Amino acid sequence: MTGTAVSDTFFCGPLEVIVTGSPFALRAKVADSLELNNVGWEAPHLRVDLTLAAAHTPAAMVTGTLLVCGRMHVDTSERGLYATSRSGSSCWFDAINHRWTIAVPPTANGAVPYDVEDLVGLVLTTSWRQLGWAPIHAAAVVGNGCCALLCAPSGGGKTTLTAALIRSGWRALGDDKLLLRLTSDGQPHAAALIHTLNLHPHARRWFPEVGDLSTVPRYSAETEKRKVRIEAIWPKGTVRSGQPTHFVQIVRDPARRGSRVLPLSAHEVLDGLLRQTVIPSDRRIAAQILDIVVPAARRLRGVRFELGEDVYHEPAALSALAAALQ
Repeated sequence: MTGTAVSDTFFCGPLEVIVTGSPFALRAKVADSLELNNVGWEAPHLRVDLTLAAAHTPAAMVTGTLLVCGRMHVDTSERGLYATSRSGSSCWFDAINHRWTIAVPPTANGAVPYDVEDLVGLVLTTSWRQLGWAPIHAAAVVGNGCCALLCAPSGGGKTTLTAALIRSGWRALGDDKLLLRLTSDGQPHAAALIHTLNLHPHARRWFPEVGDLSTVPRYSAETEKRKVRIEAIWPKGTVRSGQPTHFVQIVRDPARRGSRVLPLSAHEVLDGLLRQTVIPSDRRIAAQILDIVVPAARRLRGVRFELGEDVYHEPAALSALAAALQ
């Protein structure tokens, strides 16, 4: 982070986010969210102006004509976007002046509401889409002449599998979020945003080289996981981009011993990839996302990787998966 008392500048993939506003706690919270995007991209960057403000009263929840998430609703109009969260925080995009504003009402303990992270995510996601990128909730690794997207619901094992593959010689774009678009010749292209892993302290039983993560601060009050830089554990374990060739659906099965790999149909690959992105109700925006995701899915070979709870204790646990990704 760089800046002065007036503004701070953050680089989030292809974006240059200029943050202004005086509420110190809110500014620190927003900075934490933006600084997660720690992979540097070459210029040019799209400038995004974001103003932070203190609201006098909580905002009422809007209908959600564009998007309804668990903690946030988003409406759209000719003037731009307007979003509200459960805490009464709000975010709006002035399409005429091309400026974002996030406003947070006072809280009893003075803490910044956790759902401000969702509003920051809306700013980034909307801006990435403006540049032709589709944000994807997936991990990705490169090796053996291929690039595999590793997909599962939150808590479904993306990080652990990513770490295991890095340790066996693969290189990672990230374990949770990346950007996807099509090249001029219609090939899918994935780019990295975050080169850290969200590791639970118990991962040390499989990967002793990570050390005692219980001494590292949690990155969120809602989880036990810690943010760990990939290169700090596995030097040369990261890569900035790749051309996706495979789709891996991760399925954890506590009753299973070992692991197995099954093929996925083209329909299952498409369905799986669509589940890893957010598609708003607005037809124009939805069409833009589908124009990226659908052609990309058609070019991916899909496999289902089923694994037991302690599969990473087994030296050959990844052999079948590695063979399927050749």
